[in-house]
Amino acid sequence: MKNPLRNFVLAVLGTCMLAAAPITALARPRWMQPDDGVKTATVHSEAEFALPKDHKKGEPVRERILAEITNGEIEFVVDPKLDETTAVAEFVVDGADAKDVERREKNTRLFATRSADGTLVFQPIFPGKPLDRDRVKLVIRTPGTGDSMVKSANGAIVVRGTSGALRVSTKNGSIKVANHTGGIDATAQNGSIDIALATDGVRATSANGVIRVSLADGNDHPFEVETKAGAVDFELPAQFDGLVRVTTVSGGITLDDPAKKARTPEIGEHSLTAEYGAAAGESRIETTAGAVVLRSRAQ
Repeated sequence: MKNPLRNFVLAVLGTCMLAAAPITALARPRWMQPDDGVKTATVHSEAEFALPKDHKKGEPVRERILAEITNGEIEFVVDPKLDETTAVAEFVVDGADAKDVERREKNTRLFATRSADGTLVFQPIFPGKPLDRDRVKLVIRTPGTGDSMVKSANGAIVVRGTSGALRVSTKNGSIKVANHTGGIDATAQNGSIDIALATDGVRATSANGVIRVSLADGNDHPFEVETKAGAVDFELPAQFDGLVRVTTVSGGITLDDPAKKARTPEIGEHSLTAEYGAAAGESRIETTAGAVVLRSRAQ
């Protein structure tokens, strides 16, 4: 099935991503080298976008957001009181010497545009090859969202109050999502994932990190959680209706069911099947090396 947002993302990132510099055998990270006294520079860059011309007053705002950084952190927040979308990037700029810092400082910028299909695209850009102390904090505030994607190569991501289909990914860093209305797909290669009170389907995957998820009341949508090296703490609403399969390779399983509503046709040291209500939908939690706690929220 075609996905216009995904196709657009691939096209934009193909033209905007900066090529990583090759690492030679003699190269050493900046922090391993003697202090050369070079001071980094701080640069601020801002962008703002009014609502689309076809947006009618009183209708929900559904801005689609695509944001990506290499090193740093992203904060992505919805504030219904706003009447435009703003992005603020705070850069820390490194350099080989003072003149190089000054040169790179002048050429650092926040790429921000509204694409032909209406998507707002944000990408902080450093000149030339990335340096060890280059980093950025990108803060995006908008009155409302539709389907959105947020990515970080190295850095934490925080998302609050958004809606629509949300995709969040980072190679090295934590992910926190709260008060999101809609489906969530979160991936962290090395880092924890925290999703609070999800209202729709959840897919959370971490190669090396703890995963914590809680479902909002009334959310019976199936979910998938997988971590190779990390624990899982999953909280179900009191009236959850579904079947949950839990498997681990080298971790224990704890079923916290104070109201005694779960039926357990299968229960073992490294596997568990728990049925709630009519058990209409099927969900799974899998770990390779990590304990799992499956709990039910008290009424």
